[in-house]
Parts: sequence; structure tokens; C-alpha cells
Amino acid sequence: MIRYFKLYRAIFSLSVSRALIYKQEFITWAIVDSVWGVINIGFFRILLYAISDISGWTFTTLAIPLGILYFLNAVIWGFLWPNLSRLPQMINRGELDLYLTKPANSQFLASTGFIGLNLIPSAAAGVFLTWYGFKLNHLPVSIIPIIPLAVICASIISYAVWFITLSLAFWFNRLSNIQHVFPGAVDIARYPVAIFHPFIRFLFTYIIPFTLMGFLPAEVMLGRKSPFMLLLPIFLATILLYLSHKFWNFSLKRYQSASS
Repeated sequence: MIRYFKLYRAIFSLSVSRALIYKQEFITWAIVDSVWGVINIGFFRILLYAISDISGWTFTTLAIPLGILYFLNAVIWGFLWPNLSRLPQMINRGELDLYLTKPANSQFLASTGFIGLNLIPSAAAGVFLTWYGFKLNHLPVSIIPIIPLAVICASIISYAVWFITLSLAFWFNRLSNIQHVFPGAVDIARYPVAIFHPFIRFLFTYIIPFTLMGFLPAEVMLGRKSPFMLLLPIFLATILLYLSHKFWNFSLKRYQSASS
């Protein structure tokens, strides 16, 4: 673990240096990300002017799950997208040799090579919304540790589900755009699970656990559910991460390098 921590620290420093070289690109994406964040927050603000609540969620209480999901958004676009978006093309072109021949875990190398600093505006929006939610709902400071726990679990779940999806490129050669599926699907996590049909609710809670990313931790923080419910995202995050590793190693048997 210490070895991989040092390796990731070196990768992080290199990625920051690379991002700062292209300052215009960083500024452009930071502006785009900021505007998109304002639009998303404005959508719920306008919607909840017209109706009093969405399945028991007002804008005041929605601020907490939205804040958690903006932290998740920072992870997805800052840490996961720059790396995972490259995988299908590398698999199809036989370009994974660079990772497979290194004296380190290939899944780790494929998942951590690049970092995008455009995650900063999303993280800032997450800080503001969670602070806003805490202030208006008069929540105690003692429950703040639930937020990093929720973000870590949501990030692991997102990574594992997305990585398993991308590993299908080993089996189906024409899945060149599969990297775009998960970022669009994860938007479902922004809406209260109660608005969905019972079957869809079950699907997005236990099979593809989008609803556990923001709303379940928020319900625990608001006192609507028992703190023991936090064991569910922890358990699913652990299981999905293990499955992603197993499926990656299994799928590598289908890999054909450029030299083969």
C-alpha cells in the first residue's frame, strides 16, 4: 500500500504540472464546469418554486444530497474520466501493453494516469451546498464525517460499475463509445428514489446502486433513516470493487496486443 501511495503521489504531481502547462484549457473547462453547476442547481431551485417538494424533499433538504453528488461529480470528471475514457480505444487498438508490462497492478495504472483540475469548481459547489444544507437544517457538526464516508463509497461504486462496463470492450470490439454511458446514467442519482417505479427503485438501489450515492447518506444525516443503513453502501462498494478487479483480470485473457 505504501508503494502504491508513493506511486500515486508521483502521478498526481505529474498530472498537476501537465495541467498547469495548458492553463487556457484548465480555465476554459473550469468555467464550463462552473456554469454547468449553476444550471444544475438552478434547475432544482426553479422546479421547487413551482412545487413545494419532490417526494418529501425541499430545496433546503435537497442541498445535502446535491452537495455530496457534486463532490462525486468532481471525482468522476477529475479523476475517473481522464483515465477511463481512454480504455475502450486502448483495448481495441491493442495499446494496453504499456500498463501490462510495468511492475505494478495494471488496473491501478489504467485508472490513475491522469488527473483533471477542472474538478475544482464541482468540489467548491459541493462545499457550498453541504454548508447551506447544514446551516438551514440545523444539523450537528458531529455528523460531518458522514460526508467523506458517503463520497468515498459513492466514488468506489461509480468507479467499479464504470470499470466493469468498460471491461466489456475486451469482449465486444465495437464498443468504442461505451465510456459515455456511465456519466450520463449517473445523473439518475440526482433525483429522489421515491419518484421511480418500485422495480426501477430496486434496480437503482441494489443492482446499479445510484440511489445510495447521495440520498441514502443524506437521509441518515437528516434523521430519516438509521445510521446502520450506511453499512449498505460500504458493503456494496467493497463487493463491486472486488468484482471489478476480478472481471478485469478475467477479461485480460481476451486481450490482443498490437504486437500479437
